[in-house]
Amino acid sequence: MRSIRVRMTRRAAACVTAAALVLGLAACVPEPQDGEARRDPAPSFADARTTQVDERGDRWSAAHVSIDVPRDAVRANAANITVGDPLGEADSGIARELFGTPVRIETPTVLSQPASLSWDVSDLSSAAASAATAVRWDRDLRVWRPSPDPVSVEDGRLTVAATEPGIVSWAAPVLQTIADAEDQDAAAPSCTDAALPSWAGAFADPDAARPESAIAACREAHRDDVLTVRTVNRDDTARVLTLDGDEAFDWVTRDSSLTAFWQTAAGLVDDDGTVLLPPGAEVATGIDEAGRASARIDTRTAALDLLSAFSAHVSFGEVSDRHVSALVETLSGCVAGPAPLADAASVTALGLTLTACAQDLTDPDSDASGTLSENAGAGEESAADTQGERAVAAAIRVAAAGAFDEIAAARSEALIAASASPLGGASWAVLPSGGGGDLGSWTPTCTDAESDASALYAVLAGRPEAAEASSLADLPGWRTDAADAVAPLASCSPDERARFAAQLPDLWPDPDAALAPVEALAGLGLALLSCEDLFTLTAPVSGGFHTLRGISASGTGRVACGWSAEEGRSIDDADLPSYVQVWVSHENADADEVTRRRTEASAGELGLQESDVLDAAGGFVVGAYVPTGLELESWLPGYRIAVTTTSGDDPAQWRMSEAIAAVEAIATALTDD
Repeated sequence: MRSIRVRMTRRAAACVTAAALVLGLAACVPEPQDGEARRDPAPSFADARTTQVDERGDRWSAAHVSIDVPRDAVRANAANITVGDPLGEADSGIARELFGTPVRIETPTVLSQPASLSWDVSDLSSAAASAATAVRWDRDLRVWRPSPDPVSVEDGRLTVAATEPGIVSWAAPVLQTIADAEDQDAAAPSCTDAALPSWAGAFADPDAARPESAIAACREAHRDDVLTVRTVNRDDTARVLTLDGDEAFDWVTRDSSLTAFWQTAAGLVDDDGTVLLPPGAEVATGIDEAGRASARIDTRTAALDLLSAFSAHVSFGEVSDRHVSALVETLSGCVAGPAPLADAASVTALGLTLTACAQDLTDPDSDASGTLSENAGAGEESAADTQGERAVAAAIRVAAAGAFDEIAAARSEALIAASASPLGGASWAVLPSGGGGDLGSWTPTCTDAESDASALYAVLAGRPEAAEASSLADLPGWRTDAADAVAPLASCSPDERARFAAQLPDLWPDPDAALAPVEALAGLGLALLSCEDLFTLTAPVSGGFHTLRGISASGTGRVACGWSAEEGRSIDDADLPSYVQVWVSHENADADEVTRRRTEASAGELGLQESDVLDAAGGFVVGAYVPTGLELESWLPGYRIAVTTTSGDDPAQWRMSEAIAAVEAIATALTDD
């Protein structure tokens, strides 16, 4: 307590000294401490020239300020008007703002007509100038307080119509360029002791085999039988980490370096089983029972990303303020959800929603304004409170003018790309001791590949024999176990199984092990198709040819093969004779996507070909003769097939009907149970 009294005494002494040095200061305002808002720039008229104006009025310019006092506006003997020193840009810590050169009006009575005070603001952007407001110097609080004096902006000049005596200026936000989110360079989390409590059998870490994963996690020694899981979002977009079902985190702690904006945002999102993962941030959670957590992007997190970009745009700072926090809460509350982030149009819709909400906030009698006031709560009258209120009022004007529409357009591509499942998945699971349950005991959602991949991994990796295995694929009987574990997926449609199989290798922490369940899924035969199989299936065009070396498929879920009329040839040979190439790949294409592609293909360069076989499989094939032979492409739910035949001297040796028959044979092999 003694140190507090000493500090307060020193601040009071500083006030007395400051009051003695500053002429006309009506009250002493203590100097701000670390973490508090900094003072506004005070007006200075030390070397300024004062102009006396009587009832005849006057008009003049000084320091880029034009002053026009109309005739008969001054009702006293004279009014003294002084243009002070320029103020320029200032950062209170709550926000960065630009202030106009102050003008002091001294008169014992109000002016009968407004004096026109006009500043040159041609260097300001139109958005910043339109958001500017008239301010007057509050001598007691030493702050520029927003004033009801009318403001107009035209032809690069900002004009205030002033009738009251006092010191008048204007304040505008410093607007930053709207840019892409900064790339995050967050390191993977560090855990000291990988011990597991007695109830936990294993921890499924999504970044174990994929260090490029957007979400990284680790676990460390438990206390009181609670496991600590540290999760880092290494992406530049926010996510929510949610426990499945009704499970709850035992506790949550956050990175102390979290910015003021994301601290506010976390308070809006966090609940018993959900925590916000800001870009580049780490969160530590306590787990006291087996469960799974998934990190996802939805309309709620996307709206926060747009709000974060907006906060940077209007130069909100790191000093906490109730008005700024209330604005974030009010605007985010205008977004319905959470809901899946479907496409760029959904991001555009978020921008439009936030703009409409900001436009409502410009009406002081609107419900939105009432919500903003309620969210802000009551506060003490202070310089910092005035600064926050002033900055938020300007930010609302910027938002109402369409800033969110521009931000949504700039961020939509990145948000949609990030909303797809990142490499390595975005989930982790704590599996129970003694096994993850019977292999066929889980229930798939059929629509959420991320959740289903995590559930499938849990029942397979949670078994005691899996605890020490470097890869599940190394376990004896792995293929048989995988076949038993995927059995519940029989309840899903073929389209849903196709989507799941295509994504599974990228969702599991053990992509090599994922090949067995992909093979085991009923109706999905791609992983079983070798180049020998495809050679047989494409016999109508490849019969009698020889293996063509140098052809490979990148990634899982893809097969690429080729055959040449001459033996021992490579795809890299410059004088390659007649040859055939085939590509087959898993694709995230359901029936609707295949239909869309069929519609687009019907108007493309490759003509739509008739095929009863592909029609029955829900697919299609397009093809055309080209100068060197044939080109065909086929889509069906879950797959893409491409076939090309090439010859430099005899391109007419192949027939379209034969190539279509080859495609049909591959499609049949892929879809037959």
